[in-house]
Amino acid sequence: MKTRIASAVALAAALALGATGCSLIAPQGTLKPYAPSDGVDVTVEGVDIRNIMLVADESGENFNIVFGAVNRTGAPQNVVINFVGEGGRSASAEVEVPEGSTRFGNPDGPVEPVLVPLPGVAVGSTVEAYFQAGGAPEVQHLIPVLDGTLAEYQDYVLPAGFRADDEQTTPLEDLDAAASESKTGDDTKDAPSEEADSEHAE
Repeated sequence: MKTRIASAVALAAALALGATGCSLIAPQGTLKPYAPSDGVDVTVEGVDIRNIMLVADESGENFNIVFGAVNRTGAPQNVVINFVGEGGRSASAEVEVPEGSTRFGNPDGPVEPVLVPLPGVAVGSTVEAYFQAGGAPEVQHLIPVLDGTLAEYQDYVLPAGFRADDEQTTPLEDLDAAASESKTGDDTKDAPSEEADSEHAE
């Protein structure tokens, strides 16, 4: 009788081990860090870049770099990002990441958005990006390209011709035209009038 009980216990233990053995050996995906949204996570030289993505502007040719950053170095860090798009076209951006946590890409936030021109890059694709900080080797990742189709990204879609240093968003051609008119006005103001020339001659 005791032999049968011992055999039954051994069989039950073997079955239990066989059923759970895979989970003991196989890596658990839930323990791996992952971006909680559509972007990707990158760590470079003490700076954690979280959920980074490119969001197309209204022209579809310039892209807002949207991400959160945690600087653990104890001092501001400059991070250089080189993007390689369709046909090998590339664009680079340098962002200064203050100590602590900072959000980038929000036009209403305290940090001015940074745009990169990448003509021909399609929404829904990915572009290669190379991150470098503090003279460390580059870190390569594929970065997703999005637009304002999803409501949560609509605030990051900037108007065509957006300039971060403008108090109001103004198309580049309007700014250039205004500068040209201003220059013409200055020339007219500085030029002596015919009446003044005539009086001077007398």
